[in-house]
Amino acid sequence: MNTAAPAEEWLTAAQVAAHFQVNPRTVYRWAAADPKMRVKRLGPDGRTLRIHASELERGGNGQGTPTA
Repeated sequence: MNTAAPAEEWLTAAQVAAHFQVNPRTVYRWAAADPKMRVKRLGPDGRTLRIHASELERGGNGQGTPTA
């Protein structure tokens, strides 16, 4: 049984940034500031992020509304 989430459930920082109309660096700051944010860190250095699509409903910074 495959328990991995479908690829479309995990978005790039650029996709999330485009949704909220912010710079992708802002998405990285949100991920660093919010330990409850559902993210996957990829690559040998862990700098590449994938953000779960459910975070779009939370509002980016976990407070309900995105802030830049």
